[in-house]
Amino acid sequence: MKAQEVFNRCYEGDGLPNADIVIGADTVVVKDDHVLEKPRDKNHAMEMLEQLSGRTHYVLTGVHIIYKTKDDEILSSHFVEKTTVKFSELDTETMNAYVNSGEPFDKAGGYGIQGEAALFVESIEGDYWNVVGLPKNHLFRELVKIAAF
Repeated sequence: MKAQEVFNRCYEGDGLPNADIVIGADTVVVKDDHVLEKPRDKNHAMEMLEQLSGRTHYVLTGVHIIYKTKDDEILSSHFVEKTTVKFSELDTETMNAYVNSGEPFDKAGGYGIQGEAALFVESIEGDYWNVVGLPKNHLFRELVKIAAF
């Protein structure tokens, strides 16, 4: 996993500080058991928005935490957060304008809830920050547990 690679580099690489903790996270959008990652191009972004329009989907973020305890033991923790999002019906003109804004291209599922796509969200069940890409509440609770070590 990426977090492990970064943690190792901090101890093995020249010029990098030793890390007591590294947090890695990756987010995907899931619609009808299909993972929607980042769109490849404008057509792919349109296809994604058409799939999400007027429907419910899930946002999953996997988080991996690697940390060093007070006794210099290296441990890890991980979790997956799930949030349900429902989009309103989107017309072609709205989807085209959004795609042409360039916003969808570095976002899982082809949208960023923290940007203009917030206007598309009819409802959300779960952690808003999970949809942004880092489930802050769950991460905080994990870090509190880790602090005990």
